[in-house]
Amino acid sequence: MSDCAVATQSFCSQDFLSPENVLRADETVTEVFSMMFGFHIQAIDPAGPGCPAEIGARTAVVGFSGALRGSCQIRMTSLAARAVASAMLGGMPVEDDDSLDDTLGELCNMLAGGWKNGISSLSSEVALSPPTVISGGDYKVHVHKPSDTIARTYRFDGHTLQLVLCREDGGEPKR
Repeated sequence: MSDCAVATQSFCSQDFLSPENVLRADETVTEVFSMMFGFHIQAIDPAGPGCPAEIGARTAVVGFSGALRGSCQIRMTSLAARAVASAMLGGMPVEDDDSLDDTLGELCNMLAGGWKNGISSLSSEVALSPPTVISGGDYKVHVHKPSDTIARTYRFDGHTLQLVLCREDGGEPKR
């Protein structure tokens, strides 16, 4: 039996990095942005024109534990977070940082949950942490090594969003 066959023990590197899983991430982002906010969003080449080298001033992180250890991270500028927050509130303008942080945390939670629930072997075997929101750009999220990373960049309504899914190696979580 291959390492990948024991789905409840781990979501192996081969599964995590598969084209099907990348497509699942894209579909989750598209569904959330379309249904929740009414935005058309599409994956773009991060080196393409109009995509800033530094994605922005706000990051939200949701951790995975259980059959998959790792994290879901989203990064965007404050202006992009404002657009999402306004769409979430039916078009009302949003100015305060607490509302932007709440919006970014909730968006990250929706994307992390939507992605993991799309994988039947992980749906009930992986728990999500509450979101953490970071402002500023001078930081690094550390994960155990070796790990696998999927990084995707999207464009919506003139803004950019970066989604990063990380899978940590290590088998069963320590108790």
